[in-house]
Amino acid sequence: MAINAAKMGGIVSVVGVYGPTGNMVPIGNVVNKGITIRANQASVKRLLPRLIEHVRAGRIDPKALITHRVPLSDVACAYHLFANKLDSCIKPVLVPHAG
Repeated sequence: MAINAAKMGGIVSVVGVYGPTGNMVPIGNVVNKGITIRANQASVKRLLPRLIEHVRAGRIDPKALITHRVPLSDVACAYHLFANKLDSCIKPVLVPHAG
């Protein structure tokens, strides 16, 4: 979607997330529109200690991101919701058991 939405000569950036398989990427649109693609892994190992400190200090509330709580036994359902952005799913959290 990002490739198709980008303007001529635009830039599409992918950070820390793997995209779809190669046959689903509209590479022709990239070439025809002269799009630049930039990609990099998220710096999780470097940034995680700082993030945890922000959470502990109360500067960041990660609960605001949680949109779904799903029993561990329904992990496939949670993944389906998240991967397909169904039911306004932003961040599902798996819980050990229903209750």
